[in-house]
Amino acid sequence: MSDTVDAKQIQIITAGISVFGRYGYRRTSMDLIARTAGMSRPAVYQYFKNKQEVFRAVAQHVSGQVTTAAREAGEKARALSAEDRLYLVLAVKLDVLTESVRAESHAELFREASDIAADTVHAFEENYRNVIEDVLHDCADELDLLGPVLSARDTSQLLCDALAGIAQARQVPEVKHARLRQLAQLTARGLTRTPEDASTC
Repeated sequence: MSDTVDAKQIQIITAGISVFGRYGYRRTSMDLIARTAGMSRPAVYQYFKNKQEVFRAVAQHVSGQVTTAAREAGEKARALSAEDRLYLVLAVKLDVLTESVRAESHAELFREASDIAADTVHAFEENYRNVIEDVLHDCADELDLLGPVLSARDTSQLLCDALAGIAQARQVPEVKHARLRQLAQLTARGLTRTPEDASTC
């Protein structure tokens, strides 16, 4: 595949991110994708045979970018507290969902993604949980109750579930981030032994 083909595909995928996020899946047409990409409809069909293919490509592209960005955020924040690292890793996904998808389109897009790109969604969720789990393991000295109270795997799953709820709430981004900060704080405090805990041992 040539560089030109790759560039055109990215152009179409970028347009798809914009229109799917704004209009949802059902109200998006190939005409709308083509116009947003600055291309003719026949030109778009040279790369994708239908809207479903564009949607799958968008899901794969966004999933890869979000997972990579979350992993990088966790690595760059190694000197920070567990609470801060968890917040930063979770905020990557929240920002993408908040900035790219209108709140009223969330439910529909997640439903369609589960049908059209189930394998991509499953892989993304697994990879994102792994990123969070890696941060938890990396902070195990600070989170000294990780394991006895809740495993890293279960904790990462709970955080992902809570993040999904926060992302879909019809609130302004600032409120969502405040909720996410509280979630990271509760998680870190809940998995950290207090001086009172130590004195009872």
